[in-house]
Amino acid sequence: MTKGSNAYYDLDLRGFIKYLEEKHPEEIFRVTKEVDPEFGVSGILHRLEADNHFRTVIFENVKGSDVPLVANMHAGFERLRYALGMENGDIDDFLEECAVRQENPIPPVEVERAPVQEVVVAGQDIDVAKFPICKYHELDAGKFITAGLSVMRDPDTGINNIGIYRHQVHARNLLGVQLSETADANVIWKKYENSGEPCPIAIVIGHHPAFFIGSLCFSSMEADELCLAGGMMQQAVRMVDCKMIPLQVPADAEIILECLTIPGERKSEAPFGEYPGTYGPERMNPVLEIKAITHRRSPLYQNAFVGHADNLLLSGIIRTPFIERTVRIACPTVTKVAVPRSGRFRFMCFIAIDRMIEGEAKQAAMAAFVADPFLKFAVIVDQDVDVYDDTAVLHAIATRVRADRDIFMVPYAKGSPLDPASYDPAGGSHLVTKMGIDATRKDNYPAEISVPEADTIDLTEFIPGYQKN
Repeated sequence: MTKGSNAYYDLDLRGFIKYLEEKHPEEIFRVTKEVDPEFGVSGILHRLEADNHFRTVIFENVKGSDVPLVANMHAGFERLRYALGMENGDIDDFLEECAVRQENPIPPVEVERAPVQEVVVAGQDIDVAKFPICKYHELDAGKFITAGLSVMRDPDTGINNIGIYRHQVHARNLLGVQLSETADANVIWKKYENSGEPCPIAIVIGHHPAFFIGSLCFSSMEADELCLAGGMMQQAVRMVDCKMIPLQVPADAEIILECLTIPGERKSEAPFGEYPGTYGPERMNPVLEIKAITHRRSPLYQNAFVGHADNLLLSGIIRTPFIERTVRIACPTVTKVAVPRSGRFRFMCFIAIDRMIEGEAKQAAMAAFVADPFLKFAVIVDQDVDVYDDTAVLHAIATRVRADRDIFMVPYAKGSPLDPASYDPAGGSHLVTKMGIDATRKDNYPAEISVPEADTIDLTEFIPGYQKN
């Protein structure tokens, strides 16, 4: 039984924006003054974040383009919750709902006509620069598409795969792509590349946030992520045939870039400011040729401010249900899992367990590393520790860890090629050292101090006007 519904409005990007404006206008800023796509957009977003503002921002007047830009859509937890139709609830409620919907996928349906194909551009008319594509950080090599959901299809199984990858703009019809070695997309691309065939990739720009949540859920390559997106939206994703490449794409997206890789061709790509807060190194990466651009008559262009809340929160928080399911196989006493902001929502995982026997904590940490290759630090705590509170976790480490017995390391393990602490970050190495920390109480741990019934005291009876901070 799901806890919310958003089926009463159109489940696309503009439908969600209309819903926010009607029900939660405090979630949106509109900027009408002209803004430069080179550092101007990212500068405003950076300043807003510094002032603790994480609203969606709609830039209506971006220099050099007549297409509005939607930014920061996934920067606030409340909007992710609203995307599932949940007007109330905390992170635990949200993750529980995500897990339920992920376990109940809905297959897509085919349609013949699609809003995203109201305008079709091909041949010499293709020019991706018509969209407000941004340059974000000082040392970025150029302008990058950052919120494009790449739809690919495994040539052996026919299963669809979706992921977000950066795309540097090389020319009006040429894009770069960084397909990380740890990504399923890298496996699919290499199957085509090794056979000398171009790999079809459809880049989806602009859709309902529930579509993003479902598409980016952690899953195996055997899971069709279009089905997961349907489950998350509680509505089958409407799909339409591409005009120029052998793929199907979401009919209700804003923009589609229909692309083919050029077999054997590589082009210098990056540096680019990445999610760890450092620059991803320059690499010789594959090249995509845009064969067609389709879009709505008045499209919205959606981006992601990489290395900041919009990019970090969405991709981080939705990793949690898959990690928890995997850890629970090795350690059934798991009570809660968190991937904290302090670890960039990627590199650290806090796991609370109801410890029964010695050794359980190490088992849980190893299972977490198996579940998510990006994780480098897994901290296992007792169920009384709030895994959403970094201070509480650090307190457990400070008082419950005997370093020589309770910490173990796994060197030369598979991690993220964008990790600045890899063995060769300049070369894009994906090899890292992982650390598991057992911060649970041990069998001979002394009793901890407590005050009987303190939690039941109503302080307003003793301090008039008292309010909890």
